[in-house]
Amino acid sequence: MKIRRCSVCRAKENVKRCSHCKKRYYCSQRCQTADWPIHRAACPPYIWYNSDKYRKCQDGNLHEGDLELITWDAERPDKDTGDLLGWGACVKEESEDLKRKYYEEFKGNDRKMFKYWPQGYRWTCCGMPGDMPWGCDHHGTGSKPCTCDYCGAGKQLPLRIYNDPAQSRMGLKLSRGPDPRSRRPGAMYGMF
Repeated sequence: MKIRRCSVCRAKENVKRCSHCKKRYYCSQRCQTADWPIHRAACPPYIWYNSDKYRKCQDGNLHEGDLELITWDAERPDKDTGDLLGWGACVKEESEDLKRKYYEEFKGNDRKMFKYWPQGYRWTCCGMPGDMPWGCDHHGTGSKPCTCDYCGAGKQLPLRIYNDPAQSRMGLKLSRGPDPRSRRPGAMYGMF
């Protein structure tokens, strides 16, 4: 049996594993903190949304990108409401209050913020808002077939949709499709 020792001071008593990577051992929080500059490169980052609870869509598809907090202003007013959106994908005039809530009340905790304001996040795989129950419309870039109607009909996204300046799509390079794995023979939709 291998004797476990603290990775810093080599103590044998009260040694516990790093709860994230399970590879390094520490006898105290002080030793773990002292080792962090070295250990950081080997310990993969904790991702709070890395579970089916967040990634799974109602249509059974899974998001494969990152869930990212929207921290930039929209370039154009929202097409549905006409409001200019700011930090957290809320009305620009209210974005400072939302930002303050995130940093002061939630202490930068994304899990709490997402529970409170999921529409303030986006999926980087498809540009869908974090509160969108359907999707991931990745149009051929995901490991499973895209479930959108355009890919099902074997059509590329129309430019009016592909070039949509939605705040949740800003800065992303998304595919127009179609995903050939999604083709449903005979699929006809009135949107084309």
